[in-house]
Amino acid sequence: MSKYTQLVSDKLREDIEEYIDTHHLKEGDKLPSERFLAELFKANRITLRKALQQMAGEGVIYSIPGQGTFLSQPKFCENVAGFISFSSAWGEDGRRVGSKLLKFAMVDSNLKTSQLFGVPLGSKVYELRRLRLLDDVPISIETSYLLEETCPGLIRFDFGHNRSLYQTLFEEYGIRIHQQQQNIRASKMTEEETEIFCMEPGSSVFYISAVGIAEDGRSIERSICVTRADRYAFGYRVSLPSVH
Repeated sequence: MSKYTQLVSDKLREDIEEYIDTHHLKEGDKLPSERFLAELFKANRITLRKALQQMAGEGVIYSIPGQGTFLSQPKFCENVAGFISFSSAWGEDGRRVGSKLLKFAMVDSNLKTSQLFGVPLGSKVYELRRLRLLDDVPISIETSYLLEETCPGLIRFDFGHNRSLYQTLFEEYGIRIHQQQQNIRASKMTEEETEIFCMEPGSSVFYISAVGIAEDGRSIERSICVTRADRYAFGYRVSLPSVH
């Protein structure tokens, strides 16, 4: 696609989004036909289709063969700045936060986990894997690794009933995680993840690897979070330096 075609496609997308807003279309509402939109915006049908395909790829709209194109459910948007705890952040936002325990066991640390914590390969770590839900919608599969020696006896707690890991670390061990280093990339669901989410094979996800850092600078938690790209988005707030 040429740069000019991309610019036209981007402009058409803005026009379509403005149409959705001004006509107060909501989740499940049907969009007008391609012919109608092309005539309305005086656009080439091929370029219009590219704009719609881009919106569909990002989960904004979806198509049903023989029926048309519809508006998808709105995404949960995470403000990355200051977002550390899933439970507390979304709970404070008024969302229903839920968790389903998938695995909680003592395992041997692999190479990456051992390097992060600075311990020998095969050291004992907790592996806590949960399906996280927002407003009863399964959003992400979150796996946390923590050294046994950092929080001995953690295995006795039940994290299957909305218990917060970070709150437990603070209340039981005096550990407050106040910073996360995150790396986010796009990926596709594995077969296992597809079954857990009950979604179509090949669905897009955000693969988020993070390190939870305590107030004393220690790396306390290594986490891997697989988050649905069709229902989740990330927002950033950037402060620019003053211009004199």
